[in-house]
Amino acid sequence: MLRPLIAAVLAASLLAPAALAQGRARDNAVVSASVMSSREPLDACGGRNLLDAAVPDGPFLEACKFHDACYRSGVLDQGVCDADFLHDMRGACDTNWPKATAAGKHAACEVAAYTYYRAVNSRFGSMLYPRGVTEGQLGAVTQTVSKGLNGTRHFEACAEARNASNRKLRYLLTLHDAKGEWVATAPGLSSLSLQPGETKTLCAGTSVSWFRSAENIGEAYALTLKVDDPSTINPFGDLVGVDRLDCESASGRCQRVAPR
Repeated sequence: MLRPLIAAVLAASLLAPAALAQGRARDNAVVSASVMSSREPLDACGGRNLLDAAVPDGPFLEACKFHDACYRSGVLDQGVCDADFLHDMRGACDTNWPKATAAGKHAACEVAAYTYYRAVNSRFGSMLYPRGVTEGQLGAVTQTVSKGLNGTRHFEACAEARNASNRKLRYLLTLHDAKGEWVATAPGLSSLSLQPGETKTLCAGTSVSWFRSAENIGEAYALTLKVDDPSTINPFGDLVGVDRLDCESASGRCQRVAPR
């Protein structure tokens, strides 16, 4: 059981493109100097007290020190700090255990690096990122009407969702009809995680309900972008409306209004 698990984690780590494909933001001398000025003596992989024993530094001490300072400085957003962190840890793996001479140890190091990366590039890391903001923006909207299996005409609206904040956040899109009644939420059973500046499309429609269809949406509908605010310690999350578009069903024209 352990070998397949390690293999899966390693494969996932090799698919994480941000850190190696684009190089490090810290290679910019001005950025690096600004981050380094925020370092503190006790910076480490586990932080302080109990966490320092629970999360060993290993070969990643320098990477962890820079990552702590990167968060504290606010010079780079969380996503870039985390990408540099992964890049630095992989570099430490290459230095300490080259693939050509220590393939097994190198693979284990890569697994550890990706595990550390996933621990910070998360809701937990977003909560720890100082001066983090909670924002998001809806972009272009498209709408379609199609027939379901039973011949019922179903309505679906899709909108671009953009993380306009400086930390990784999880988003949901809600669809309400002309009367303000809830119709659907997308994604249905989870949320969409976006890095700072990342944009993806979310779609919500009537096909998920036995009682809703294109006929009872009404002349207008509302799309609201909601985000799980990591600033709270609520284990079930705290959804905050960050953007809203009110749209006409006939024309598809939308206007931005304050979210409720």
